[in-house]
Amino acid sequence: MRRPGRPQRRGGPDPAGAQRLVAALAEPGCPVCRCLEAETRRNLAAFLREQTMDPEGRAALRRAGGFCGWHTGLLREAAAGILSVALVAEDLLQGEPPRRVACPACAVLRDRVGIYLEALLEGPASPALRAALAAGPGVPCRPHLRGARALAPADPRVAALEDAIAPRLARLGRALAGFIAKQDYRSPAPPNAEEARAWSEALEHLAGRPGLLGSEVPRS
Repeated sequence: MRRPGRPQRRGGPDPAGAQRLVAALAEPGCPVCRCLEAETRRNLAAFLREQTMDPEGRAALRRAGGFCGWHTGLLREAAAGILSVALVAEDLLQGEPPRRVACPACAVLRDRVGIYLEALLEGPASPALRAALAAGPGVPCRPHLRGARALAPADPRVAALEDAIAPRLARLGRALAGFIAKQDYRSPAPPNAEEARAWSEALEHLAGRPGLLGSEVPRS
């Protein structure tokens, strides 16, 4: 797959990445996961539209061994490009099974993760991103918070980020407690919308968006 998008500028964070995070924070779940999933869906759609009829593009995918399980699963949702999906599958079936898959779509995301994490670390210093972090309903997941710490160990921006999302996590905890309490048959009211989705949001915060970060099941 081609690697779309401009590289991050060395002089500072990527403004476009910060804008996408602000928009993603207006939705439930991890904003970094949401941005990465949106990018991979766009990239896969572009691949199916532009490269499946290109012998060079298909040869590169064949050499890589195809896509990982998550990206292959996303191809199932590309209803408008089902012929392209079939051509990709046919091409890969005709090749020798590789010893390992070097998923080109994951390679693109690896280039992008650092950009979003850097933008996230700049969040408390950005009025728009700071307000979005506080308001939610999105909240960064623990895996990406660990990634931010690894990207900038002993950086005061990490503590500032954790302070910025603390009120949002407290609110998530209250919503989850409210959902649990209202499962009691004696409860006079059902869970509200925030409480009803709290268990799902809590799972995404703990482990990231389903599928995106993979599993620890041995593959061989």
